[in-house]
Amino acid sequence: MLCALLGLPAVAEVPKPQLNWCLDHFPSFHEFHGQNKPVGASVDLMEELARRSGFTLVYKERTPVARCFRQMENGESDLMTNLNFTPERAEIMHLLPYAETIPETLYLKADDTRFIDQLSQLSSLVLVTVRNYSFYNPALLALFEAQPERRIEVDSIAAGFELLRKGRVDGLIVPTQSSLELIRSQPQLHYQFRKASLTFKFPTKRYINIGLSKKSKHLYLKEKIESTLKQMIEDGTVQRLYQVKQAPTYLLDTPVTQLRRD
Repeated sequence: MLCALLGLPAVAEVPKPQLNWCLDHFPSFHEFHGQNKPVGASVDLMEELARRSGFTLVYKERTPVARCFRQMENGESDLMTNLNFTPERAEIMHLLPYAETIPETLYLKADDTRFIDQLSQLSSLVLVTVRNYSFYNPALLALFEAQPERRIEVDSIAAGFELLRKGRVDGLIVPTQSSLELIRSQPQLHYQFRKASLTFKFPTKRYINIGLSKKSKHLYLKEKIESTLKQMIEDGTVQRLYQVKQAPTYLLDTPVTQLRRD
């Protein structure tokens, strides 16, 4: 009204750029429930990043991760999250780190009383891993190269748990969050396994990344997104928002004092 009275042209609000976020169904991080907007720790983090960086997130339908990579490669999608670094991914997107990776877990059968807390103890075990999972600890991979006969590869985490449940292998080494979600979703797996005490430590820190497609039409936002993400890390926002709610693990929780060391 003031502009009209003074004879000044009205200034239209500039619409925010819209960035397409391609995501699958990853329980606790980004979950789809019917036609509703996805929810989870990743969603909370990305919405805050979008707000501070001055863009709007566009949620695509639940999409298989392999298709998301293709969309990122051709610029159909702008963003992905919860990504480990690989050279192949770095060729098609800018990878922006924001949180340390969670190490893999060694699972044993619930009735296996061996106390395993050293990498060297694995040399006497027959272990199952997931084929084409490229983020295993380098020391573990070196062990497998030295003793290939003690490693069995399967196509999925579920197949690995089945081998372990039937006692055909001594242990299963798989990504922690995905394996816990699988156990939660499969009642027949409840309390069939326990975690070994072994912690897989990497020689250098590894990070989870946000991916920005190198063919995105919004690449001009890269520096703004990077600086905003850095600020969110420094002020504790990432740590506060990127928290997975504690849920039952459905693992046998055996006190260490009841286990024997071989």
